[in-house]
Amino acid sequence: MTATKAKRNSGRFYTLPSGAEYPSVTTLLQVIAKPALINWAANVEREFVVETAAALWEGAPHSSPMSRASYVATLQQRLGREKAHTKKLQAAGDIGSQVHALAEWNLRRELGEVQGPEPQISREAAVAFAKYETWRATVDLTPLKLEQTVWSDTHGYAGTLDLYARVGELCVVGDWKTGKAIYPEARLQIAAYREALIELGHATRDTYGLIVRLPKAHEDPDPEAMLIAPAECDALFQVFLHVKALWEWANP
Repeated sequence: MTATKAKRNSGRFYTLPSGAEYPSVTTLLQVIAKPALINWAANVEREFVVETAAALWEGAPHSSPMSRASYVATLQQRLGREKAHTKKLQAAGDIGSQVHALAEWNLRRELGEVQGPEPQISREAAVAFAKYETWRATVDLTPLKLEQTVWSDTHGYAGTLDLYARVGELCVVGDWKTGKAIYPEARLQIAAYREALIELGHATRDTYGLIVRLPKAHEDPDPEAMLIAPAECDALFQVFLHVKALWEWANP
């Protein structure tokens, strides 16, 4: 039996073969406020509303102008129910997901694991993947495990790590991120995965953390890798436990 995932109002949960049910690491980390994301979403929505309203005004018959009620109703219809920033995140996420899928497909091929057809990606994603391949050529990365479900019975959480590998002589717990930067909570995520892998007996205290950021848009910076030393991972895990406690307080 393997762990199964289910989404609930409070987030994503894993049900383990033992019957235990734990929240996912990413669900726990959602309790961390992201003010920059809120400001970005507000700006995207404002720009979309202004552009839509301007286009509606330009196309309206000025010889017989619409009533206020008609104008508002038409504007609301054109805006739609889905938020503009959600659409933008979805488009960017699609690119990131495509790059992630193709990178994983190639790594699985290196491991000799059964492969389906090579993932087909968009032109924008192909540009981002080419940047990843350029970065990959500069490092000695040997995959060991991919998309591994891990959990901690001691602390009560679970998750799926992207990569367990060797980089040179170092063993690393790795995670792919897409975007313009590596955000602080990504380090907490890696620390949690590493701790779970150690508890399960598949890694040691000498294991490093690794975050690989892939571009998800043409204007994003080239890929970068952040290597996190074991001592820093240990310290970050203590922070993660405080975050978990806050999530549990907010979701009794």
